Amino acid sequence: MRELAGIRRFEWWFAGGATLIYVVRRLLEEANRIDGMIEEVEQNQVSSATIWRDLAGYNHTLNNNFPLIIGAGLFLVAWYVFHYLTLPNWNSKEDDEKIRLYAGLSVLLVVSSVAFYYFTKLQVHFRQNEVGTTIGLKVYSLYRKRNVLADAIGMGIFIVGYELLCQLGYYLNRKARQDFRFISYLIWVPLYTFLTIFVLGGNLPEKLWQSPVFEILLTLAIPIQVYILQAYIYTSLLPYIKSFRTTEFLGRLLAGLLIWFLLSAMLWGARTYFRFPNSGLNNTLSILTLFCAVIIALLRRTSVKEKVALQTQVSHTSAELAGLQSQINPHFLFNALNSLYATALKENSEKTADGIQKLGDMMRFMLQENNRDRISLEKEVEYLRNYIELQRMRLDESHGIEIRVTIQELDRDVSIAPMMLIPFVENAFKHGISLRKPSWIFVTLTLDHATIYFKVHNSRHPGLVNDPEREHTGIGLENVSKRLELIYPGRHTLAIQASEQDYFVALTIRY
Repeated sequence: MRELAGIRRFEWWFAGGATLIYVVRRLLEEANRIDGMIEEVEQNQVSSATIWRDLAGYNHTLNNNFPLIIGAGLFLVAWYVFHYLTLPNWNSKEDDEKIRLYAGLSVLLVVSSVAFYYFTKLQVHFRQNEVGTTIGLKVYSLYRKRNVLADAIGMGIFIVGYELLCQLGYYLNRKARQDFRFISYLIWVPLYTFLTIFVLGGNLPEKLWQSPVFEILLTLAIPIQVYILQAYIYTSLLPYIKSFRTTEFLGRLLAGLLIWFLLSAMLWGARTYFRFPNSGLNNTLSILTLFCAVIIALLRRTSVKEKVALQTQVSHTSAELAGLQSQINPHFLFNALNSLYATALKENSEKTADGIQKLGDMMRFMLQENNRDRISLEKEVEYLRNYIELQRMRLDESHGIEIRVTIQELDRDVSIAPMMLIPFVENAFKHGISLRKPSWIFVTLTLDHATIYFKVHNSRHPGLVNDPEREHTGIGLENVSKRLELIYPGRHTLAIQASEQDYFVALTIRY
């Protein structure tokens, strides 16, 4: 991590220094170019009056220096916002509103840099007659809305392409550096060598989508399209493929096709400055990108399934081992519970007998059902009810404690990974009940044809300072969150809202 932080600091200093060097070099080159053009025109016997009349509307500071400096500065800020603010929040997925704000700001800065440059920049070239003889100079502007849009897309491709290479470098640095310490240099060295060569000797053309930059942009744009499309297919289509006949899936499929069409249209339009000539090559590239995206998404899905299977197998093996270590003669425990149950009935202690029976049912669930991949939702709900009823036996709900359970009647066979719901209820009873203050716990479970909806809302009370479980708070919720990511990737949502007074959990699982 320390090395990665050093790389990110280097990126900023390199970007700032490279921008400064490029701008200074281009300013000097443009000034020398125009001076050379004036000398060449004078050598062709063109009068000074004609030359200065041709340049009457041109101010070198306002129409060359100023556009280049401000345009490059805005582009540098756009890269900074995207690289250091947008991407870190995107990866953490903590604040969607902040992600949208930074992403929108990045787009606005890119468009502003290109628009400002085109609007204020004037090009100076030779003016020639019909036979090709130089007769003076001409000043003109390339400002067109379609030029601004096309080049803004091109500059955005540069930023996103750089980010994809950086993310690959970060990934190699995190995952593979133990086997080969400098493996990430396979990304950094070629990338920064190319950027250094360009800064010291390369020039962007008057219009960005011109050779040789055109080939670079196309080389970057196609992998970006594939990356975006495969990410959408992997996260928004493949998890719902089993319900492909539903309206929701068809809507997602249409949205994916629309994204594919818009990306292809943007690239095609930018390449031609939105004049859209013959579309044969563009259609071929578009179909190729879609095909590659589908293949990559399917390979990712297969890889994740294999990884989940291996992790689940390891998890079950560990659980079985732990269970064997803890299950000291379980038949003796069941026989003892049965004896206590019979004694309680003989002594007319129905409440005690009921509690013993529920405890026995819970132990049977833990021993027989808990180590399976999937169990019926009905058994999970039965365990949940038994747990809540046992908790109620120790509480007096007439003294400021309210426990409300609403569970929809199950009218279909639904399977779920075991122990997915109970940790949230356990947490509610652990932190939501106080014998001195008003307390409540509301549990709701509903489902439709494809989704389970589970909600737990409870009051919140600070724990005791000397509570032996204080250091372990949140471990159960953290474990169930990891299990959800492992077993239901892309098929669940877990929202937790906490305040000093209450705690709310909303879980949905597509079964």
